[in-house]
Amino acid sequence: MNLFDRGFRHLSPDFLQDLDTLEKEGSIYTQFWQADVQDFRFCRIRFRPGEIVAYVDAIMAYDEFLGYCEDTGEPVTALAQISDSTIRNRVLEYNRWTASVGQHDTLYCFAAFIGEHLEDLTCGGQLERYEFLAHSYTGDRRFLLTEILEMFPSSAGYLGSRTGKRPSYILEEEQDIRDLLYVIIKSIFPDARLEEYTRVHAGSAKRIDIVVPGISTVIEIKFVRDTQHARKVADELRIDFESYHVHPDCSKLVAYVWDANHLLLDRSNFIKDLRGLRIKGESKFSVEVMVKP
Repeated sequence: MNLFDRGFRHLSPDFLQDLDTLEKEGSIYTQFWQADVQDFRFCRIRFRPGEIVAYVDAIMAYDEFLGYCEDTGEPVTALAQISDSTIRNRVLEYNRWTASVGQHDTLYCFAAFIGEHLEDLTCGGQLERYEFLAHSYTGDRRFLLTEILEMFPSSAGYLGSRTGKRPSYILEEEQDIRDLLYVIIKSIFPDARLEEYTRVHAGSAKRIDIVVPGISTVIEIKFVRDTQHARKVADELRIDFESYHVHPDCSKLVAYVWDANHLLLDRSNFIKDLRGLRIKGESKFSVEVMVKP
């Protein structure tokens, strides 16, 4: 894949996603744990020009390294072949340090390639640089949608305990999530549509829960029903991803997973494994994953 006029051949979708948004907006997006709310929060990290150059150079070297590893199977040999000697020496220095403290599992990790400053920036060490999108409106309508999705549990919680002897709105199944979320989104994005099908692909069409054409975003909702379903929901989403790329408004897909009983055992890895850039033939779309409440 070509980004920043360079060809990347060995990176995971997660890295490609970061490069894509960095090229388009000068930012990357991630989720950090916030202790005050006991949940992950979506945030934007804006890079300075020099940081963009350093990050792209480092990730290019990392892509080279992964390719040489595939060829040789030996990380020591692979590192010796990368073209940027400054980054090669940086990795060697990082490896010496990580070996000295007994952290052998982090040898040759991506942090070794980007250096201390960028590692600190991208891993949660520079709080003043982060824009948590659920805390303040950023002025970008795409991220206004993200803020709606982030704050949806609060809206649903209010309706779940209404006053004045009015009946509560209880989220008991996927349709309950979809209907309430759609009403909120529709009030801000008038072009939003409910339950739209993709074009026929591989003999069938898939139904998308909510489509927001004006910002080229589709939303797929999953309601984790029980422990057995929790083990299958990631595979269900992967199957969905194979079909959604044919929808004309799918530049970004948000997988919104409602896990009220916390049945997903490892939310962090669940999100990490599914999010990122997807490329299917001539189509390209990014996947964002949110797990609530």
